Amino acid sequence: MAAAVTMSACSNNSTDHSASPSSSTARVSADLQKLMNDAPWSSGQWGVQVADLKTGEVVQSKSANSQFMTGSTAKTFAVSAALDVLGGDHRFRTPVVHSGTVSPDGQLSGNLIMVGSGDLALGGRTTASGTLDVPDFDHYDANAVPGMATLTQEDPLAGINELARQVAASGIRQIDGDVVIDNRLWDPVSIGGVPVTPTIVNDNLIDVLITPGAPGEPAKVDWRPKTAAFSVDAQVTTTPAGSKPAVTTESVTPGQIRVRGSVPADAKAPFVTTYQVPDPAAFARTVLIEALARNGISVTAPRLGENPSSKLPPSKEVNEMPASATYTSPPFKEYAKLINKVSHNLGANLLPPLMAVQNGQRTYADGMKTERDFLARSGIDPHSLTLVDAQGLPGDKATPTAQVALLRHLARQDNFDIFYDSMPSMGVDGSLADVIERTNPAAGHIRAKTGTLVSAYKGKLALGTKALAGYIDAKDGHRYAFAIYVNNIPVPSNSVSDAIDLALRANKQLGAMAANIYKSPKA
Repeated sequence: MAAAVTMSACSNNSTDHSASPSSSTARVSADLQKLMNDAPWSSGQWGVQVADLKTGEVVQSKSANSQFMTGSTAKTFAVSAALDVLGGDHRFRTPVVHSGTVSPDGQLSGNLIMVGSGDLALGGRTTASGTLDVPDFDHYDANAVPGMATLTQEDPLAGINELARQVAASGIRQIDGDVVIDNRLWDPVSIGGVPVTPTIVNDNLIDVLITPGAPGEPAKVDWRPKTAAFSVDAQVTTTPAGSKPAVTTESVTPGQIRVRGSVPADAKAPFVTTYQVPDPAAFARTVLIEALARNGISVTAPRLGENPSSKLPPSKEVNEMPASATYTSPPFKEYAKLINKVSHNLGANLLPPLMAVQNGQRTYADGMKTERDFLARSGIDPHSLTLVDAQGLPGDKATPTAQVALLRHLARQDNFDIFYDSMPSMGVDGSLADVIERTNPAAGHIRAKTGTLVSAYKGKLALGTKALAGYIDAKDGHRYAFAIYVNNIPVPSNSVSDAIDLALRANKQLGAMAANIYKSPKA
């Protein structure tokens, strides 16, 4: 499950916005309806559409023209628009340039400037084969569903280290000016409290790695990447096997991460939790200065402190400065896979400003307009959806009809294979790896995007949405596009832990529904 735990007030979102399907079918199969009728799922509002991908015939439908909160299925709209604008072969190029002059002995009398390009991975996930490492449950969601995340094996500072190595190879040995991060590619924006900046190192997270001991003993705590930007003050105990983990990471003093709580003795080690870096530019500057030092380059400016952006000349001048290094990313199709398979929120929210920049614009809102324009050109009724961000927060709503219309449109495009490959494969990988058993006949035949929101509904904690949308290569030999939404299922208590458990159960329930469609696609 790619979890999005978002506390917000939500109303009943099942309002009708007509977008006529290609068939008058307005029912679902008895088996599918039975799964919806089971407790506690019967208390939610359901929307379903299943359509033959080739003919467009709607073979199952329920409230398909009503808008539902999408959760992270909104990422299918953003990723498909970005593939249209950027192309699957687009690569991010992050340069390091310098002002002033370099003496014959390698002394730079000027500033070294790293120019953020919007590269989400910046080498930190890049494998030896040039792909991006995509786990089934990423560290980006470690705090949303405690104990499930795994770390990639790659060095989170790989791209920074490569840039520093190239700077050293260019002949620079000492920097008498400053080191500056240029984050001006687009206008500053924060989505869901997370800065969306052109420079990203390790997803702008500090990974805290906890290894439990015996019950009652302190747990061992480590972290990555190691940098002078942050120290860690940890007090974590080990509780009996089977108990619930309870870990918090916060900063009460700038530059210090305080970790408190407990993990069970049988927790998968390392138990991963994360700390959100509040100032990505300052963080990137510090780790770059440290990487330069490891490559024999001294910097007279202090390595800690704010990013001195006031020392940046106009962007036009920066673009004309000589480059000492450039890091080139894998192709964008790899990023599409990362965003969709693990439901990477920051990666999704980078897409609107990246699309805006590609079109000569500067704002997140510009990029969202580009996304909506793409959807309109794709034949989707603008009244059938409301998209305010690329992540899938509570303001994002769509009808099952709109979602299926997008999926059918994409299947007719030249880059469809890229989009299809980016989706989790049910029972195989990504956020759908454990939704059904790998021995289930449907395993490997369903590619779909999940969506999850835990929110407030009528003053109580609720599973605001659980959604699943994608493609089914059914037993009858046909490929179908489908969308399933359920909104506003009350949580039995006001416990976030219970809400997460309910979301995990709902993930399997929707997986069972998709597997049922695989077996019997028609009502």
